Amino acid sequence: MQTGEVHSKHIIDNFVLRNRPLILWSELYTKTYERTTLDHLMQAHAPMEMASQNAHQPVQSGPSRTDPDPEEYLNDPRFHQSFTLPPGNDRPDPFKVTYCDYGYRNLDNPEREHVLLLCGPLLGSRYLHIAKDALAKKHKVRIIHPDRPGFGGTTLVDAPDRVRLWLEIVPALLAHLSVRHVSLAAHSGGTIYALNTVLHLRHLLSPERPYVALAAPWVHQSRSGATLMTLAGGLPETVLGGFHTLAGFSLKHVAPLAGAVSGVFPSMQAVSGLLPASMRMGSAADPTPPPAVEMNPMAEFEEKIWPQLIQKVYSEDTRGLSQDAILLLKRAGHSDYWGSWKDYDELVTLLAEAEHNLDAGVKGAAKLKVDVFWAEEDQMIGVDKGPKWFEDCWRAEQRRDVIEFSSCVVPGTDHDGIIELKFDVFERIFRQVGESSEEGDSGLPSAA
Repeated sequence: MQTGEVHSKHIIDNFVLRNRPLILWSELYTKTYERTTLDHLMQAHAPMEMASQNAHQPVQSGPSRTDPDPEEYLNDPRFHQSFTLPPGNDRPDPFKVTYCDYGYRNLDNPEREHVLLLCGPLLGSRYLHIAKDALAKKHKVRIIHPDRPGFGGTTLVDAPDRVRLWLEIVPALLAHLSVRHVSLAAHSGGTIYALNTVLHLRHLLSPERPYVALAAPWVHQSRSGATLMTLAGGLPETVLGGFHTLAGFSLKHVAPLAGAVSGVFPSMQAVSGLLPASMRMGSAADPTPPPAVEMNPMAEFEEKIWPQLIQKVYSEDTRGLSQDAILLLKRAGHSDYWGSWKDYDELVTLLAEAEHNLDAGVKGAAKLKVDVFWAEEDQMIGVDKGPKWFEDCWRAEQRRDVIEFSSCVVPGTDHDGIIELKFDVFERIFRQVGESSEEGDSGLPSAA
């Protein structure tokens, strides 16, 4: 190991010794490790590997695809919008919100647009799905994705007030954009925000096609029994409050040096163990994706742009990462962190009652449709106890025949990767939200 690498290893070792409890929480940051760490680990081997492949393959002719330049793409003005809420009764100061607004636009008839409001995972940044712009245009879907408090340029709010402020941000943002109705899609921890939106801002959903899609919805560790989340749930909130610092440090120091120190730095082996098997170095059984997935140019672009995208996220505020961690791992004494309901069993009862009252006397009223997509492998919420408990909350007698609920397992996915374009979850969601759904094309697969 060279002198510079030894020095860098000492920096990392000292940091980890001071912050060892936070390492347990790193599973919630697995998305960055999966993509950024792997990118650096493979970088040194890529030229030799490519040369070997090229030596055995004929030169192909024909038209080639030209992807947008990642830097130019990330700087697209559509991904850098903002507005400011004036002071309110509980807010003496103005409140800034940054957001993305992309996908399909019908400037001549904006009232005919199909709008999807995104509620991101723990890393609640507006940038996470911008590579889906072309797919959204294909299905004529407009995407609005705000930064949650403490991400990007959105004003920071601590865990106890995050849901309340979200419920203030959403209607103000949609009014600012002259959007009357939306569908909702959430991933992981964004489920808490999405379902609060349905419960308290039901008028914002389309009266003809009220729709919510949940990908790998978050399940509290007390329900799932997931080992890593149970350990993380035992950490003091003061420790969790520094999670964004660990995440930023890891991105800057740990990932670039992973290849150099993984053999002698124990925490790197721990991080590797948190990755899905297909993402680990030296896996003997790396699955080969189907040809259709390999040839998907939009999925390839999403893979290509991811390292720069994560760098962009961390060039802005990420303090919301720590506060959302505290929110998702809520302690027994903080049952109100998720809003006016303690957990999903209570939420579904409230939601069904509200839907029943909404539909009273309205013949043929459209039912609220909830689609859930589970990952095949999931270290965050498990694949047995957590999902089963969640689905039991939505059983028929709880829904009172006013909510249509469907779920499926998406083969080959894990908790974080389920929303990637190489899987077709978002294509199914866009089909449901966009104009193709008007032709009776269901976006939900058969249960696996």
